[in-house]
Amino acid sequence: METYNIPFCIDERLDALSKSKNSAVGPDDIHYQTLRHLPSETLNTLLNILNDIWITGNFPSSWRQSYVVPIPEPEKDTTNPTNYRLIALTSCVCKIMERMINNGLVWYLERNKIITPAQSGFRKGRSTTDQLVRLEPFVIEAFIQK
Repeated sequence: METYNIPFCIDERLDALSKSKNSAVGPDDIHYQTLRHLPSETLNTLLNILNDIWITGNFPSSWRQSYVVPIPEPEKDTTNPTNYRLIALTSCVCKIMERMINNGLVWYLERNKIITPAQSGFRKGRSTTDQLVRLEPFVIEAFIQK
């Protein structure tokens, strides 16, 4: 079994929960603050449930639901429906699991050098500025070479 397929551990759950921002709740009405204040025994039960979902692939149907909230774009005509962006509020428990999966996959890809070093988008500690810095010598050389 690949390391990215093994069950989650307590540290992964704690890390995912600690990095969660206090966003609005989804259809399950479970807030991050509620999850942060659960006793450790209950959090361990939650970890067992998440591991069961991960191992069996039985994704809860309630996690496929969301509340869609229209947010008006700043300084635009609010009577025009196209001037709204939609925000989907989903289950906080589902988002914790998504974060745990993503962290594990990113760790695996980074550790095994599967992602090219030139990749900057969607990587911690990197940005479009890195690509601009990489591009600058090529542009200078092109001007020198005419």
